[in-house]
Amino acid sequence: MHVIIVGAGEVGRYLAQRLGAEGNDVVVVEQNEVIAAQIAGELDVQVVVGSATVPSTLEAARVDKADLLAGVTQNDEVNLIASLLAKEAGVAQTVARIQTEELRGPAGKALRDAMQTDLIIDPDADTADEIMELVHVSGADEVYRMSDGDLLVIGAVIAEGSTLAGSTLAEIGAIYEPDWRFLFGALTRNGETVIPRGDQRLEVGDHVRVLTSRSARQEILELLGAAHRTPKRVMILGGGAVGSRVAERLTDEGAEVVLIEQDLSRAKFLSEKLPYVTIVNGDIEDVDLLNEESITRMDLVIAATGDDAANVLACAFAATEQHTFTVAVLHRLALLPIVRQFGIDAALSPRTASANAVLRHVRGGTASVATFLESDIEVDEFLLEEGAPADGVRVADLHLPHSIVLGAVIRPGSPGAIVRGATTLHAGDNVVVFARPDSIPALLKAFSA
Repeated sequence: MHVIIVGAGEVGRYLAQRLGAEGNDVVVVEQNEVIAAQIAGELDVQVVVGSATVPSTLEAARVDKADLLAGVTQNDEVNLIASLLAKEAGVAQTVARIQTEELRGPAGKALRDAMQTDLIIDPDADTADEIMELVHVSGADEVYRMSDGDLLVIGAVIAEGSTLAGSTLAEIGAIYEPDWRFLFGALTRNGETVIPRGDQRLEVGDHVRVLTSRSARQEILELLGAAHRTPKRVMILGGGAVGSRVAERLTDEGAEVVLIEQDLSRAKFLSEKLPYVTIVNGDIEDVDLLNEESITRMDLVIAATGDDAANVLACAFAATEQHTFTVAVLHRLALLPIVRQFGIDAALSPRTASANAVLRHVRGGTASVATFLESDIEVDEFLLEEGAPADGVRVADLHLPHSIVLGAVIRPGSPGAIVRGATTLHAGDNVVVFARPDSIPALLKAFSA
């Protein structure tokens, strides 16, 4: 598949990396020559320097051969115009990043329809959704919905006192035989992430991603030793699109929310828009202000400014109190190791939140996609087509790469069930899979007729 990505920021770079790893022909269009040179040196993709609003630039990117164009710059107008030009050139699928609320809402529908864009994404809205998932699943540091939310992929660190620490996955499986309500799909230890097998022994400090049902989520978190929390008092640092969205939703759910915003005019605007939120005008790096607003007595602290370093430092300060759960929004993932060292509980990135939406769209038959911050392993949901090589075959008899593990099967009218070796797959099944990007083509081949 020939893919054009407009914009080499965090979202565009991440998409280029993921789609390129799957063997797609990726071209990145970037107007800034310095950034273009950087991505050309980092990724095995073609880079075209220029504005995507100019037809000749898209011609250089071979738009006439493209199957998909994704406009993910910080400029809504550029993304929409690039999408329109791509449609006029015959590109089947277009994606546009739109952050302006008016353009995303009913008032902008006529314009969006005229531009013929197939998918609209907003990294800020997607990040706010992921933060709220964390709030609703007590004890997790990552939460991804699969199968319309009936199944969840939960990330958590195995804590002291976990009843699973010291056991292999095979030993754990024997305990819960035959009613397996969860599956370990990925494990990170000392910065390395693997898809664990039966002989993998769990250790305190391991960061695991577990596939489970929504009804069993608290059970698995208790087994991992994750602390239960119900945030009543919340502090949000940064009143931008992410922070204001989360503040509004938390107050609707009954939480007491304090929001600190440095820009005075923005703070005044938020005080009118969010009357039930305590708005404070100030600098989140002002320790005296944070103490005055009782940051260490909060149940939940969310740092969502555009300054990654400030987000990390503020969360690290709040994390000195064990009962405070901290969430840092990161735009540059190079800071992720520092997040772990400082004891910050969770980190979210707008780039992965929106990349999941684009990957889901690209895959067509994929109902859900989740990518993780600190590894290239992803979780996908695929529809098994009638007559495909995997149709009617037991999981144990499938010859798939070692970097793939089937997690669950969802069938019409029944909840998702954890996959076993004896499970037979049938056409119409939606199958949840943990995989590395380079193994996705083999999976699509097995699931497609």
